[in-house]
Amino acid sequence: MQASLNGSAAPAIGSDALAWVLGVPDSREFVAEHLGRAWMHAPTDEPGRFADLLSLAQLDEVLGTFGLKHPSIRLVRAEQDIPTHEYVWRDGLVDPAQVARLFAEGATVIFGGLHDRHEGMRRLCSALTRQICARSQTNIYLTPPASQGFKPHWDTHDVYVLQIEGSKRWRVYSGGPELPLEDQKFDPDKDQPGDVEAELELSAGEVLYIPRGIMHAAVTRDEISLHVTLGVMAYTWSHLLVDCLGELAGRSDAWRANVPLGFARMPEAGLVAQLASMVERLRSDVDIGTVAAERQRAFEASFRPRVEDSLRQAVRAGSVGTSDVIRWRSGVGGRIEQRNGRVALVGVPREVELPAAATATLEILLRGEPVRAGELGDGLDWESRRVVLSTLIREGFVAAKPDASEGRA
Repeated sequence: MQASLNGSAAPAIGSDALAWVLGVPDSREFVAEHLGRAWMHAPTDEPGRFADLLSLAQLDEVLGTFGLKHPSIRLVRAEQDIPTHEYVWRDGLVDPAQVARLFAEGATVIFGGLHDRHEGMRRLCSALTRQICARSQTNIYLTPPASQGFKPHWDTHDVYVLQIEGSKRWRVYSGGPELPLEDQKFDPDKDQPGDVEAELELSAGEVLYIPRGIMHAAVTRDEISLHVTLGVMAYTWSHLLVDCLGELAGRSDAWRANVPLGFARMPEAGLVAQLASMVERLRSDVDIGTVAAERQRAFEASFRPRVEDSLRQAVRAGSVGTSDVIRWRSGVGGRIEQRNGRVALVGVPREVELPAAATATLEILLRGEPVRAGELGDGLDWESRRVVLSTLIREGFVAAKPDASEGRA
């Protein structure tokens, strides 16, 4: 647990973010049986397990001190947006007192995009995004007692509902589309819910996973409800194919050429034949390896690590000791590549080359668990390990801290 940007605690999520979210030992069973396929309710006997992630008190602090603007905060009542003139000052700044008044009168307060400002939300999104390799975002819903939320609907992204405080009653319906894409927007006039498949109470500390396309709705009980809706955007095979076509069009004038003049009036068979001929060549023309590597690099580059102690760590790098606790920095990516008898740690925006003997050191640290410098178990002598650790600290991949347990009785 570490201090967040606004002074509160922030959770240490670890490499299996899905398991942390769901409160299970590991996520393999969830991935095999539920991810992208079926909704899942993850109960718990630890109602306070998200206390380090977010609380009503922290949200109150965010509201009063962060200088948020609309639409970073929206107020909704009975599914209708409350007019902004009721709670927004000049230049779009939100009036915390008016927000609080409207909440007390029955309005739901929606905090959007706090994953870029609140450390707990940032860590949650960063860890899940890195594991799943898909963009994630948060919306936070603070709902007054006995208030109807949004009516039955489906989303074009997977949703993890983390109940932070209070409780909410959820219903899951049949009738949603199969794996909708982002341009297939929900239409309340056309998309009607089917039968209720399940009804459940989501209590503090519990999670509800809802894949894209599954119809759902919620209502609060007789207490305030605070929950985080963590959305994970799909990156599909169709997206990857579009990226491949984009790369091909960039180097092939055949794919940049116009379709035949007057194609709408030409015989359908002729147009189909020409397109089919071009599609047949795709397998040999598309540079799948280049596109896949570029998408992986772009994904890693999308992370913006927040580091609060770069200067102090740079100074500490020269004096790292065997009792120091070493930990991979949260939100910092890296992968190992073997190069001509050496090992490279490739990150964004930098990479480091080290002797091949440092491979085991990197593999251990990349697991993300804190470990004493003198107990890494990488087979290196201390002086060699110290040089490796000092380099990684200076380059911002890992951080060293004194062992807090030292000196205790």
